[in-house]
Parts: sequence; structure tokens; C-alpha cells
Amino acid sequence: MIKQKDRIDRLNGAVLLISYDEIALLKEKMMRDLQLPYPLLLDPTKETYGRWGMGRTNVFGAMLSPSLNVRYLKLMLHGEKFLGTAPDMFQLGGDFVVDPDGRISFAHVMKNNGDRASVETINSAMEMSLKRP
Repeated sequence: MIKQKDRIDRLNGAVLLISYDEIALLKEKMMRDLQLPYPLLLDPTKETYGRWGMGRTNVFGAMLSPSLNVRYLKLMLHGEKFLGTAPDMFQLGGDFVVDPDGRISFAHVMKNNGDRASVETINSAMEMSLKRP
């Protein structure tokens, strides 16, 4: 999403990131040398995850999912480093677009840890949501 910042700005869109990880872990592993242009909210109790319908997975979905392994392989082929495991490998996330009226116009709740909506899908949903009269 960082690479799409100009496109999101042109749409007058906004991105909000939510994580349950501790800030020290995020800074050390995930955001090191990264200039994050979006607000990041911390939800250590995972209350937001539950309210938005994001559940939990099992060992297969967390570590043995083919889509997760393909995703990691692609990242490593592009020079990304493996950051290790998350503190809670079973917590699933999601991607949502909320329209200007506060309604969810797009929702993708992960089925396993490799199941993410593409940036293009999210951007298209945002464009459709923001173009509505």
C-alpha cells in the first residue's frame, strides 16, 4: 500500500493499519527502515479483530498453507528477508474498505495466513467506493 500512496491520495482515500503486535517488535522486524505514511493503531487485546469478524486459524492455515508458502517464496525471490514467526501465528487479519458514509464497501477476511486481498483489488474497491454519489 505504501507504493500506492499517490493513487490513494488522488482518491482522497485514507489507510489505517491495525496490529496486535507490540510496538518494539513492529519497529525491530516489520517497520525497520520503513517510512510508514499511514497511521498505525495497536490492538493488543485483538478486540478490533473480533468485531470485524477476523477469527483464528489452525496449524495448517498458519504454517502449512500452500498459499502462504507461495507468498513467502515470492517475497524471498524479490529480496525480502524472512522476519520470523508472529507472536500469534493463529490470528487472522483482513482487508476492508469503508466508504465515506462509514459503510463497509469491501471486506476480505483471511481464511489462512497466506490469504490476502491484492493491493489492486483493494484499490479498485476504494475507487468504486469513493466514486459513488
